[in-house]
Amino acid sequence: MQRLLRAGNTPVALYRRCNLIWQLAAGYSIAEASEIARLHYTNAHKWVKRFVSNGLAGLGDLTRSGRPRVYSPKAETLVIETATSRPQDLQLGFTTWSLVKLEKHLRQLPELKLISRETIRHILSRHGLRFLTGQTWCETKDPEFDVKKTP
Repeated sequence: MQRLLRAGNTPVALYRRCNLIWQLAAGYSIAEASEIARLHYTNAHKWVKRFVSNGLAGLGDLTRSGRPRVYSPKAETLVIETATSRPQDLQLGFTTWSLVKLEKHLRQLPELKLISRETIRHILSRHGLRFLTGQTWCETKDPEFDVKKTP
């Protein structure tokens, strides 16, 4: 617990819960310890009970199920592979992806027929990808391009 309290990268919620237990061990009342730890008095009781029953592991957050994913990992991989590919390699008539173009292309696939832009954006975000706005570039096959572009 002391290691968690001294570490600079301990999440704030876990730090407060550890601090609560630390203050109780130092002899403070639960009301005083909860005030020092900046936890509400009723929540402090919950964390003390969890600490007594589960030890240090009881101070962590419980996992939450949340809504199940709509698209399989295979479908997500397909989105990532398509977004990171060159449109020209897929015989499409443009050189760069936009979110609208990517959505339109993915909706042509049977397993992604109903995918939304926001879902695409979330999938890309989970994999560390995002669309840049306001940035464009051109590709050319002109062998004299470098000569022509410099004045």
